[in-house]
Amino acid sequence: MTNYGKNLLLATIAGVVFLLGAFVSSPVSEASTFAPLGDSTFLQRNQQINLNAEGERVSFIVQSDGSMRLFSRDGQHDYLSFCNYYEGQGGDGWSVRKIEIKNPNRVLFEIKATAGAHARNVGYWIIGKYKGKWVTFVSLDTLSKYGYTVGGWHRISTDLDYGGNFVLTSQHEYMPPGAMYGYQARMATDFMAKLFWDNNAQWFGIQRIK
Repeated sequence: MTNYGKNLLLATIAGVVFLLGAFVSSPVSEASTFAPLGDSTFLQRNQQINLNAEGERVSFIVQSDGSMRLFSRDGQHDYLSFCNYYEGQGGDGWSVRKIEIKNPNRVLFEIKATAGAHARNVGYWIIGKYKGKWVTFVSLDTLSKYGYTVGGWHRISTDLDYGGNFVLTSQHEYMPPGAMYGYQARMATDFMAKLFWDNNAQWFGIQRIK
């Protein structure tokens, strides 16, 4: 074998060893997936729902003023409070839905507040435990950093897409040219984002789609 051939062989072997070493030493982060979403529970004033999450039993209670609070089931701990984002008061209706994440297994809650006959969104939160404490991972403030217009008229919906990604969609009503009656109103999507669980940060990440 010529010196050129030997050098080429040694360089190839060194490159393979380097790549193998990099592959072994670099941890591969497994992407979190969402379990199929269940239905939301709708609550109005003076109603509550009891749920289990992260090894704890908790209660979501809509107060007489329309605001919502999260308590421990025994009533000894008052964890979080939620109110109408625009008026500082309660919403006309509240919905709570459990969100389950796999790899690692986590249980979170999605909360929506709506007002008016057309269910205008006046509050959105995703909450869960972080280092043993109940915290807010996502809110309208979070979404505003990615282009959501806080203060406008929106209707928020969430679902899993065909790839199993958690997608949030915001729409608003508008009247097309020539329309005169409410039943002629149409919906237009003004914001859409994928919400994902970042294993490394132990927090939600957001990627705007539209």
